[in-house]
Amino acid sequence: MRTLILLGVWAAASAWGQERLAPTRDADGLFLDMAKLNLGTITSEEDKKKYIYTIQLEKARMMRKTLNGVYENAFDLYRKGDFSGARELTGKILAVDPAYEDASILQRATIELSGSAKPYASSQKLVEDRFEEGMALYRQGRLVEAAGRWEEAVKLSPANLKARWWLRKVRNELAEDHFRRGQKAYRQHRLRECLDQWYAALVLNPRYSRLAASIAKVEAEAREADANERLQTALNLYSQGLIDESIKMLDEVLALGPGNVKAQKLQAEIRAEMASQHVAAGRKAYETRRYDEAQAEWKKAVTYGYDTRAADQLIARAKEQVRREEAAKRRAAEVAKQKAEEEKRKVEEEARLAAEEKKKQEEAAKAAAVSGPTTTPKTDASVTAAAAGVSEENKRQSQQYYLSGIIYYDKGDFEKARNEWTHSLQLDPSNPDAKAGLERINSLYGSGGGVP
Repeated sequence: MRTLILLGVWAAASAWGQERLAPTRDADGLFLDMAKLNLGTITSEEDKKKYIYTIQLEKARMMRKTLNGVYENAFDLYRKGDFSGARELTGKILAVDPAYEDASILQRATIELSGSAKPYASSQKLVEDRFEEGMALYRQGRLVEAAGRWEEAVKLSPANLKARWWLRKVRNELAEDHFRRGQKAYRQHRLRECLDQWYAALVLNPRYSRLAASIAKVEAEAREADANERLQTALNLYSQGLIDESIKMLDEVLALGPGNVKAQKLQAEIRAEMASQHVAAGRKAYETRRYDEAQAEWKKAVTYGYDTRAADQLIARAKEQVRREEAAKRRAAEVAKQKAEEEKRKVEEEARLAAEEKKKQEEAAKAAAVSGPTTTPKTDASVTAAAAGVSEENKRQSQQYYLSGIIYYDKGDFEKARNEWTHSLQLDPSNPDAKAGLERINSLYGSGGGVP
């Protein structure tokens, strides 16, 4: 992507250079639409950070280079007396860059000289008028305005030595004035104002002796003062519990002065304390089985400088515990499901056996009704008397024992079946089902307890 950008910039610069080398062509051909330098939108944030500033600087440099070429063409027309052509070109320059001071000066001159019968004489008189205006302003102590007039004279007539000498003189005086103001601001510890004044002096007089060293000294003091102010702000933020804001402020302090020991120490202490707090919060969440919260706390601890390997171990432990608990839950759910199915099967089996027994009883009753009584009157009388003395509760319990004996019988546990049916007869001697069950076991295995 960077290669494409540089190729595009080079192509634009080449086009501008070719236009500059052909002053006889139409003036409109000297100007390219500055929007054409926008080499497409950079969608990637990383690419934007990497190249956008460089592109902007390159665009500005090439635009200035192109406008300088156009200005030279305009000035050539001015010297030849073609004030209309020069005014047209300067108008185009100012349409692109309204802050182009030389073009503004030249355009004002072409407007004043428009329609002049003797272009050369008129231009010389304009320069002399500018010089005299500057002298009048200088005598009134209006040095900045005087410098402006002499600068116009020099721009319109670069060979005018008189205007150049007075312009240099007034600039040195202005530089001296800015230097004195800077000294006063420095004594009052207004460092930024001091630097502003001294930079202004340096612009007016780039060869001002010892000024560069003084500026460097004050710059260092200003950075130190700014760092101390930011350090105090960071302490105040920390005392208010605004930890992240405090750390950000300390980052700014270290950006100004990477060797600031106080900022380094304070930042290390704050980060260590915050890391410890997040680790402790993570352990507490882990103990209360809030594993996601614990992992989040340990990850935050890493952002404050906690050992990454130790944090990874804690997070891995939490993930393993989550896996184990989920596996245990699945096993418990499976066991519960199996138990429920077993209970359901047991109930269904009991219901089936009960239904079969009921059907047998009904069939036995029908058979007894058809065949008539098979016992002697004495036996029937004794059974009836015994049945009359059995309570309903005993009958109910007797039936329950009988059903229990059926279950054991079906399972092949004949000993327990005999015990259940014996108990059933003890509760209700008239229970024919229990009596029939015992007779069945006795007929098969005998009554001596020889049940296999």
